[in-house]
Amino acid sequence: MDISGDLSGIRDSQLQELKNLSEFKTERSELIQPNILEELLRLTQLWNREIAIYLSRPGILLAAAVGRSASVTLPPIKGRSLGKHLRCIHTHPNGDFRLSQLDLSALTSLQLESMSSVGVRDGKLTGIQIAYSSGENDPFILNINSKNWQSFDYNESLSNVSKGLTKTVTAHSKERAFLIALEDSDQEINEDLLELRELARSAGVDVVGQLVQNRRYGQSRSYLGSGKLEELIHHLQETEANVVICDDELSPTQLRTLEMETGVKVLDRTGLILDIFAQRAQSREGKLQVELAQLKHLLPYLSGQGQALSRLGAGVGSRGPGETKLELDRRRMRERITQLEKELKLVLQHRDVQRRQRTRSGLPAIALVGYTNAGKTTFMKIAMEQAGTRSDIPIGENKLFATLDPIVRRIRVNSTMEILLSDTVGFIRKLPTQLLRAFLATLEEVQQADILLHVLDASHPQAFQHAETVQQVLKQLGCAEKPMMTLLNKADKVLVEEDLKQLAQSLPYPIEMSLIRGDSLKPVWKVCDSLLTY
Repeated sequence: MDISGDLSGIRDSQLQELKNLSEFKTERSELIQPNILEELLRLTQLWNREIAIYLSRPGILLAAAVGRSASVTLPPIKGRSLGKHLRCIHTHPNGDFRLSQLDLSALTSLQLESMSSVGVRDGKLTGIQIAYSSGENDPFILNINSKNWQSFDYNESLSNVSKGLTKTVTAHSKERAFLIALEDSDQEINEDLLELRELARSAGVDVVGQLVQNRRYGQSRSYLGSGKLEELIHHLQETEANVVICDDELSPTQLRTLEMETGVKVLDRTGLILDIFAQRAQSREGKLQVELAQLKHLLPYLSGQGQALSRLGAGVGSRGPGETKLELDRRRMRERITQLEKELKLVLQHRDVQRRQRTRSGLPAIALVGYTNAGKTTFMKIAMEQAGTRSDIPIGENKLFATLDPIVRRIRVNSTMEILLSDTVGFIRKLPTQLLRAFLATLEEVQQADILLHVLDASHPQAFQHAETVQQVLKQLGCAEKPMMTLLNKADKVLVEEDLKQLAQSLPYPIEMSLIRGDSLKPVWKVCDSLLTY
C-alpha cells in the first residue's frame, strides 16, 4: 500500500504501522474495520494531521494519504482513473466530524462512492459523518454516533441510497455563523456583538451563537486563548456552525490558526464588511472599489500552503495548489490590483469633471454623513418628496450599509434656496484605514461639501459612541472643521428624555426629528441657510 502526502517529521516505523493496516479487510457490512479505525485515531492524535484511507467495495485498503488540515490528497491508484466504487475515510484532528464543502466537492469530482469524516479528539472518536454520491442530486448525508458506530450497516445504507430510501441531512439554506470577540470590559460585550450580529444579518448569514473572552487573555497566534479555543470547537459542533466571524481584524497567522484548529471558514470584521459591500455595490465605480479593497485585504493572507489556500481549490481528494500556484495567484492578484487602480483613476477623473460642472452651477453642496443605518437615505428621499421632486431613491432598508454608491441630487428647497444634496456610505466603528482609503472616491463628496448634515439615530443605546465614530472618520478625511449640523433622527423612539437633551447639548446645531413619522424638514433648511450665509 502506498502512502502519500506530507510525511515530514514522521518516523519510518510509524509509517510502517500505517502500512500494516492493509492486512485488515473491512467486511461489506462495515464502514471501516475496527482495528483500522483504532489505529487511525491513535496516529491522528500522534501526528496531529489528517489521515485519509481509500477502501475498495470489497473492503481492501488500497492507499493512504497524510497531510495538514484540509490538504490531504488522493494518491494515484493503479488501474483506476477515478474513484468509482472507492470510499474515502479521513480523520479530522480538531474533533469536528462534519464534512466540509471541500470534502463534498471531492466526493463529486472524484466520483467516489462515499466520503466519510471522522472526528478525533485526544485519541477518541467524537463522531462520523458520511456522504453518499447520488448522481446529479445533492449527496445523502448521515451522522453516526461515536457510541454505536459499530452497529451501522454500511452495505445496507448504500443499498438504501441507491433505492432512494435514505433520508438526507440537507444543508442549511444560509451559512450558520458563530461570533467571537475579545473585549476590554464586560460593559461593551452586548452592544458590540449586537452590531456584529447585525452585520452578519446584512450579509445574509444566520448567527447561531457567540463567544467572548477578555482581551488580556487573548493570544497573538490564535486570537483566543487555548481554553476558549477548545470551547469554541465544542460550540461549533453543537450549533453546526460552518463559519466563524471575528469582531476584530485578524492577522494572517491568526486566521490560518483559527481555520486549522476549527476546520471551518473564518472571517474577520473587515472581510465581513467587504462581503456586504460586494452585495450592495451597483455602479461600476462601487464595484471597482469593492474588488480593489477585497484584493488588497486578501493579498497578505496568501503566505503559504494550508487551510487558508484551501479556498482556492485544495482539500481532501483534490490536488493542493502548491508553491507554484501560490506565486501565480500572488502575481495575478497584484496585476489585477494595478489594473483596478488604473480603471478607478479614470472613474475619478470622470467624477471630477462632473463635480466641476456642479461647482460652476454655484449651488451649495450639502453632504449627508453618519453612522450606518441612521436614516441618511430616508432623509434624501423625504427631502426630494417634500420639495415636490419625483424621488428615484429606493426606500432605505433596516440593514447596515444598505446604501453604498454615492447619490447626488439637485433639490429646490424653496423659491430662494436650491442645493446639491449627496448621500454617501455610512460609517462604522473599527473601520480600517485601508478600507477608508479604498472608498476615498465615494467619500470625496464629503470632502467637497460646503455643509455636513450629520444624521444620528438618537434612539440607539450607543448614540454617543456613534457620534464619536463619525467625528473620528471625518477627522481622518480632513473634514472635522467643516460647518456641520446634527439631525437627531428617531427622536420619538428615545425612551429617556434626559438622554436626548444630553445629545442635543453635545452636538452642533441639533434638530430633533422623526423621518419615518414624516416631520417637516423646514427647520433643517433654516439652519442650513444660516450656515451658508454665515
